[in-house]
Amino acid sequence: MKTQRSTLIGLLVCGSLPFLSGADGGCGGAFNSTSPAPDVTGKWTISYSNTLTVKVNIGGSVYSQNLPGSGGAFSVTHGGKAYAFNLDCSRPEVVCPSEVWPTSVNIDQRDAMYKHRMWVKIPTQQCSGVTTAPQSSQCGSGTPNPECKPVCSGSIVSGSADAFGLISEAGDRFDLLLGGSFASNGVNCALLGISAASAQIGSTGKGIDWQATSMTQGTVKTGFAGGCLWAGALDPLTGKPEALVLGASLEISTPFTGVRL
Repeated sequence: MKTQRSTLIGLLVCGSLPFLSGADGGCGGAFNSTSPAPDVTGKWTISYSNTLTVKVNIGGSVYSQNLPGSGGAFSVTHGGKAYAFNLDCSRPEVVCPSEVWPTSVNIDQRDAMYKHRMWVKIPTQQCSGVTTAPQSSQCGSGTPNPECKPVCSGSIVSGSADAFGLISEAGDRFDLLLGGSFASNGVNCALLGISAASAQIGSTGKGIDWQATSMTQGTVKTGFAGGCLWAGALDPLTGKPEALVLGASLEISTPFTGVRL
């Protein structure tokens, strides 16, 4: 059972590339390493920059915008036309980086043999009812649910789940996959798979006395599809985001540091 579980984790890690490329390749290297790694277990406090960097990819062209930590409205000009976006972190359908990598996190290294593997409890959204097929008029091309995925018939509630990450073979950084799916009620936008956190690890000692003490040069990011209701200009004829926006993607990132308590 334990071997099967480790194999499953390995497949998930490999499927997350190139996200885990910073952790020595993900499918080998750090994932299968039995060498010592710094002890990162315990509670950490996370401090964020007061700015967000937003990258919008429209038709293969990438536009960058800096915003306050709480988000804000902005526009980009593509092909001579302005496209408006409203990134308000207080809205429930907008999940900004600090909401998936909170200001206080608990980390554990539960596999005694593979010290480079780490798990972190993070907030999640879960459906309190059952999921059902959406009405055909409320999904498909030009809607926030283009693939007609099942939606939650009840309310969306907060929960927690384990996020899996790897400490590099050198023990000087980590990469953490924060998850790529949120329960949908037909309005909430789904996170893309690029949702991740990474940072340099400061530590003291070596071997059994190797203790992680700080996280520096950290970056946490979330990503969304352009079909989200809060993204893009509306077509005056259909009242929906234009095709270019529906095919776009947004990446939101913010720097952070961490201190072990």
